[in-house]
Amino acid sequence: MRKQYFSFIFLYIFSSCLYSQTMDDNIIINCCEDSYVFKEGPGNNPIVQNTRKTEYEALRMGATVQPHMFYGEFISLDEAKAKGVLAPKAIHRHATPENVFFDDTRICYFNLSLSRQGKKAAVQFSRTFHDLRYFTRIYFPEEYFIRKKRITVTIPAALSRFRLVEKNFGPGIRCEKSVNKEGDSLFVYTLKGVPATRKEEAAPADNCLYPHLLVTGPFADVQAMYRWLNGLAEVDCTLPQAEMLTDEITAGCTDELEKIRRTYAYVQQNIRYIAFENGLAGHRPDRPAEVLRKRYGDCKGMALLLRTLLKAQGFDARMAYIGTDDIASSPDEVPTLAAINHAFCLLFHQGKRYCLDATYRYLPPEDIPQGIQGRKALVENGDSCLILTLPQQDASASTDSLNYHYRLMTDSNPPTLKGTATRVSTGEYKEYLLSLYHDTPKEKQTDLLNNQINNTAAVQSADGEYCLEADPHEDFFHQPIDTTRRKQDYLLPWRCRIVREVTIDIPQGYAVSYLPADFHIETNQGILSCSYRAGAGYIHFRKVMEIRRKRIPLALIPAWNDALRQWKKACNEQIVIRQSTL
Repeated sequence: MRKQYFSFIFLYIFSSCLYSQTMDDNIIINCCEDSYVFKEGPGNNPIVQNTRKTEYEALRMGATVQPHMFYGEFISLDEAKAKGVLAPKAIHRHATPENVFFDDTRICYFNLSLSRQGKKAAVQFSRTFHDLRYFTRIYFPEEYFIRKKRITVTIPAALSRFRLVEKNFGPGIRCEKSVNKEGDSLFVYTLKGVPATRKEEAAPADNCLYPHLLVTGPFADVQAMYRWLNGLAEVDCTLPQAEMLTDEITAGCTDELEKIRRTYAYVQQNIRYIAFENGLAGHRPDRPAEVLRKRYGDCKGMALLLRTLLKAQGFDARMAYIGTDDIASSPDEVPTLAAINHAFCLLFHQGKRYCLDATYRYLPPEDIPQGIQGRKALVENGDSCLILTLPQQDASASTDSLNYHYRLMTDSNPPTLKGTATRVSTGEYKEYLLSLYHDTPKEKQTDLLNNQINNTAAVQSADGEYCLEADPHEDFFHQPIDTTRRKQDYLLPWRCRIVREVTIDIPQGYAVSYLPADFHIETNQGILSCSYRAGAGYIHFRKVMEIRRKRIPLALIPAWNDALRQWKKACNEQIVIRQSTL
């Protein structure tokens, strides 16, 4: 579950952009009543009955709207009906998202035709949550602008262990809390004028943005949640001919660390990562023998296979459960499955800890995926887990350094910079480049490795004078972020350090007549700099982008764009050389 697609624990479909009502809002929600009632169910297992009534209206023109509700293995859909239009038939479909191998979620929806301006229609869905371990969140916004919405949660005294944790609440949410004569706790949340949700590029995850309630109570504490998770991992870990397989994997290894590297790489390269979402499949790993046989697995299956192979060699390898940086909550603070979305193998070896996440194909054992750095992991330790905070590596752990060495060819027509390029990458950046290379068709892979460069565009000449542009212009994050309609923070891909160095050998008899000034600026995200140096017979240009914080708050995007523009302008300055007048 390393990548978040969607899950039935989300109670609605959400996009990644929040913005106020505009002329684009033809369809709105006039009113919505969303109630959740906790009850004792069969066998003293608590359930939640959810009823949602929503009225839609077309403000300017006719349109079709598709009210929907999710259900699945642990959620029964009890009723779905519509009124205000010709009675449409409820449509039921599987709702497995793209890139997810298995998902038991189903969706029920209506095609409601609001045929003209002012036309209204209403729908009602009723469903029951039968396993409250999977009932984790109640989101407040909708995909349409809301005039008024009321969320009501009723928790009887007998189920007082269930609690609501408010997240991302702003001043526009009114909450009334009371206790009725039966001792039931009532929570009523009222919202008015709630902006619609809309997708934006590189926005943070929904749970980091939108107001919602986290539901706790199925697990008494984080240790209880760990015991449940770890109990699911107690599957048959027998591997047929395990000794023969590990001998084959580690053949020729001269030390234990090399055996660890080989075993890690074996799972990375031979097991294809896929995602299982929701229900038990979202938390119970497949048997290692099955993962090995099928040659694919989710994060849990890959972690358990790697753990099994390492333990077979006598290493102290353990399962670890974690919430990636897409998750705003920590499992030790809020013991709910909403705080856990990933698993990996943690290895203790010679006083060091190795975070082995085989869903990354090319990371070495020493590297920690950025998505779990600084996060708290629940590490297998018998009946109780260790709660370990993973190290936060600095930006330089993910470095991409590209070096160009040119010679100015004044005798070619046109004049050109001719030379070679070498590249050294580490960490997440290396993972990206290697994945890009191996995902490229074989007939085009040679082009990616070609380091011979002829650059005529970077040279202009007139009257014996040459203007040289040293900046190679091929970096990831050069483009300003479009703020025209943006309403959410922006996430850069990684914390990283990008270095570009250019050395230009100049012909004998030429000297530098103009060398641009250096540039350095520090932003909330990191550092942007460039420098120019002239030596005996050469020019050296160096530019650095160091991203220390990948999240750019909305209010700081203009400052980031301005810093980028200044940096690009400084990097684009031309160096001027001319023949010496000796």
